[in-house]
Amino acid sequence: MESSKLNETLIEIKKGNDLERERLIRHYKPYIINVVGHICKRYVTWSSDETSIGLIAFNRAIDTFEYDKGRIFLNYAYLLVQRDLIDYFRKQKRHLYTISNDDHSEHDQAEMKASLESYQQSINTSALVEEILELDEKLSKFNISFEELESHSPKHRKTRIKVMEIASEFIKHHDLVDRLVEKNVFPVASFTKRTRHRPKSIERHRKYLITIIMIQLHPEWRQLSTFVQVGPGSVKI
Repeated sequence: MESSKLNETLIEIKKGNDLERERLIRHYKPYIINVVGHICKRYVTWSSDETSIGLIAFNRAIDTFEYDKGRIFLNYAYLLVQRDLIDYFRKQKRHLYTISNDDHSEHDQAEMKASLESYQQSINTSALVEEILELDEKLSKFNISFEELESHSPKHRKTRIKVMEIASEFIKHHDLVDRLVEKNVFPVASFTKRTRHRPKSIERHRKYLITIIMIQLHPEWRQLSTFVQVGPGSVKI
């Protein structure tokens, strides 16, 4: 579905058009199943409990998505589905320890074990999902979406290291940081006048640079500090 058409549909749904909601869900039914299966790392059907959780999260994405903030709807929906499934696996883990193995068939035990393994794989990303949502909110003010960062990140390791050094140098200028945060515009002219960096270089890596600066300004985002790295594939989801 084209972005403009999708936005029009979301607006209609927010106005209370349930028919459009049903049509949208029917259209993205394969997407929802694929996302849930990818997160659970096993085959799921439309009647699976995990898929029901994914559907509820997808519905919430429809209700809460703000199309005018530069986000991509499907990526936003993915993050909500992932977060809800992580919560589900967490609850299943607690439930697993309250049930005796003798009370269940081997099939039930295998299902619970699979869910627990999925939980173990997913829990490490729980904090990361929250941090990505927070970062995405910050970046949207600069008309940057988290999903596009990989295509804008420097291809060479040496360049990525250089951009990170520039970001570290930038945050030492507190007045420029204030201007960046308040006006949501990178003060290229002011920064380059104080340093030996060329405006052309700054502008070439502007989106990646702003992202690194945002992460450095929020040390509480511990997962993102390793998520964005200088090695191969500097930004990955």
